[in-house]
Amino acid sequence: MTRFPSFKILKSVKFRLTLWYALILTVILSLFSILMYSEFSRALYRDVDRNLFYETHTLEESLMPYLEKAFRAKITEDSLRLFPEASSFVLSPKLRARLLKTLREWERNNHYVNRSTLLIRFFGFEKEVLLGNLKGWQQDILFPEHERDAVFMEKGASFQTIHFRRRPIRLYYYLVQYKMQPLFMIQSAVPIYELKRTLQRLAFIIWVSIPGAVLAACVAGWFLAKRSFRPVDLMIREAKQITAAYLKGRLPRTHAEDELDRLAETLNEMMDRLEASTRAVQEFSSNVSHELKTPLAIIRGEIDLALRRSRSPEALVETLKVIESEVNELIRLVDDLMFLVRSDARQLRFEKKQVSLRELLEQVTHLYQERALVKKIQMTLSSPRDFQILGDPVYLKRLFSNLVDNAIKFTQEGGQVAVHLDVKPREAAIKVTDNGMGIEADMIEKVFLRFYRTDQARSQEGSGLGLNIAKAICEAHQGTLAIESQPGKGTIVTIKLPIA
Repeated sequence: MTRFPSFKILKSVKFRLTLWYALILTVILSLFSILMYSEFSRALYRDVDRNLFYETHTLEESLMPYLEKAFRAKITEDSLRLFPEASSFVLSPKLRARLLKTLREWERNNHYVNRSTLLIRFFGFEKEVLLGNLKGWQQDILFPEHERDAVFMEKGASFQTIHFRRRPIRLYYYLVQYKMQPLFMIQSAVPIYELKRTLQRLAFIIWVSIPGAVLAACVAGWFLAKRSFRPVDLMIREAKQITAAYLKGRLPRTHAEDELDRLAETLNEMMDRLEASTRAVQEFSSNVSHELKTPLAIIRGEIDLALRRSRSPEALVETLKVIESEVNELIRLVDDLMFLVRSDARQLRFEKKQVSLRELLEQVTHLYQERALVKKIQMTLSSPRDFQILGDPVYLKRLFSNLVDNAIKFTQEGGQVAVHLDVKPREAAIKVTDNGMGIEADMIEKVFLRFYRTDQARSQEGSGLGLNIAKAICEAHQGTLAIESQPGKGTIVTIKLPIA
């Protein structure tokens, strides 16, 4: 089934990052806008209520000196009657004039050009309007009855919001008293439909700008994500071209020292190791095939020769001895290869215990003493004292045997091979010295490679694995192996092992 490219985009990391970025940005902007709108709205309404409260009490404070003067003069019923039998509050012309004068002074002091900006009226307890600044259409405003306001009846002051012709008006009731004696009530109001309209415009701007900001952020985020992941796309295209047959390709780097650059560097280092391992496996396979080919060809030749014609029992025995020798060589080669495979996989099992180095070296030199005599080589062992190390005696014996075997193999007749055991701080040093053909300086590092043999060594028996195995055993015992050699003068192999 063919997949559309859009499906791949939906599954890409760039799309998911952009989506998460847009979601988080939307939540943050929405929360910020809601908090800002709520706080701004609360502040505006609080300012309106504070202004109503302040102006109302300003009027009350302006009236108080006159009321105090009137009460001290014991104003007669002719000028002011408080709560008569009709339970109505009657203003005398003199007091009405005083209220009107106070209202005009209040308007003049506050510089109100438009009388509808703040609406003020005084009324009695029988709902009759005593005085007010409402003119024209403002007189049609219906104010709620104060008896239905439980807060006002309890505290003598209350805020309300009323609607006149579908427009909101904020209202403040206040009861004017003198020495706990109720006198009249003041109603102050201000239209807030402009405030409402302002808040509506703010809400519209917020809810239009948020999607626009998120959309712009998504476009910018997609562009930045695409640009940031461009090295990844290049890596993917380059990685698709790398196969087992072609391991020379490498991932492109940005050299910006960022995470993607370090990832490319790490993967390139891994490819270097894989290429080296693959090349080593190929060389290893080629060398193994070459090493196996020679003894197998000899064995097959001997068998063909034995089957081609009748041979005497003595000749057959000689043929079997040749086959036996080649088979033993094959077994030794297979054992060496298995050892190296386990060493590479770190699966060598050592049975470490206290080992006497002098005793171990005496066994090795005694083992090769007869071979040295055949080549008329003088072999000596010197050890001022015995040392104990922690190791596997079988593998250590194989280590020293390989070195002594190489020393005898590459030393001419009449030469010398010396094994010397010495002690250094916290380690034992074993030197195997010969005066044989030696090794050229540029070849010393190569002799540790598997199946590598110098031109002079190709005439000798062996597979080129001895030094590699010796080095692996030495490193497994936390030791070191070093070679010093000069062509025609001999070779010194130094092994250092930690003392138990």
